[in-house]
Amino acid sequence: MTRAFVPHRAGGEVPAAWGLRRAARLAFPAPAALAGDAAHTERLRVYLTDLLRPYGLGLDTDSPARGGQSYGEMAQALIGLAVPAGESVDLLVLAYGIPDITPGRATATYLSHVCPGGPLAFAVSDQGSAGAFTALRLIRAYAAGDGGMRRALLLVVEQGSLPYDPGVPAAVPAVARGVALLFGEREPGERRVDLGPVATYARSDPAALAARLAPLGGGPEQVTVVLGAGLAAAAPRLAGAGRVRTAGAGRPGTGVWWELAGELAGPPPAAPRRLVLADHDEGLRRLSLAAFDVGATARTGAAAAGGRPR
Repeated sequence: MTRAFVPHRAGGEVPAAWGLRRAARLAFPAPAALAGDAAHTERLRVYLTDLLRPYGLGLDTDSPARGGQSYGEMAQALIGLAVPAGESVDLLVLAYGIPDITPGRATATYLSHVCPGGPLAFAVSDQGSAGAFTALRLIRAYAAGDGGMRRALLLVVEQGSLPYDPGVPAAVPAVARGVALLFGEREPGERRVDLGPVATYARSDPAALAARLAPLGGGPEQVTVVLGAGLAAAAPRLAGAGRVRTAGAGRPGTGVWWELAGELAGPPPAAPRRLVLADHDEGLRRLSLAAFDVGATARTGAAAAGGRPR
């Protein structure tokens, strides 16, 4: 059983000055240094073998850490990009689907230690593409509570080393990627990016997308819809949605969030604009939506990068 605890009065509205302040994205094409550690690889082999045996599953013949990544190291690099110098974070939420090659580490606890401010930190997993949307709903609940939270950091990470057949359909990423979104009270000169509705619909299918999007739109010229790869076929049905872009394949966890970071790294729009992210998990039949209202004022402090920082 998975439980998530939210603060008192979590159903209220987020503070008026509170929104998305910075977005950063990184690709990690090279494996983690730990993947080449023979001692770690052997411990990982023993751990996974014991874990899989009761289910009649076995490891692949290759090294279980081959080409894999550690979410702790990935997230630490993203924190360095997303959190401005001299600032601290009150809440950190890590969202992922595929496990990484460091199962012996409580990664969220580790990130609380390395993130400025020593924030409350926890992880959301086992929800497919809905995981980051769930994490965002929890962040919003904390922001609307009465705990005085000023800043929250959402980290969405994925890596493609899965050295066994899980026995159920699983979308495995093509390359390790991560996205960091810093929320909080805007600083002077930062573009206004307000967090709108966030929702996940169970037992849904792509055919329901247009109906679910309708309440989130303004005029067609005011909306940009970002679709996950699982909704690519639905794009032609959204001709009246203004601008539509689709995340590339091979990014089941970070796809729409990667595109969001790219949108915010561009020049400010000429007029206020709504960005709507939509993703669908075919295996779990979950349709997830999140909206952001982007102002046309000064450019936000968004950082975007395509490779590991040196």
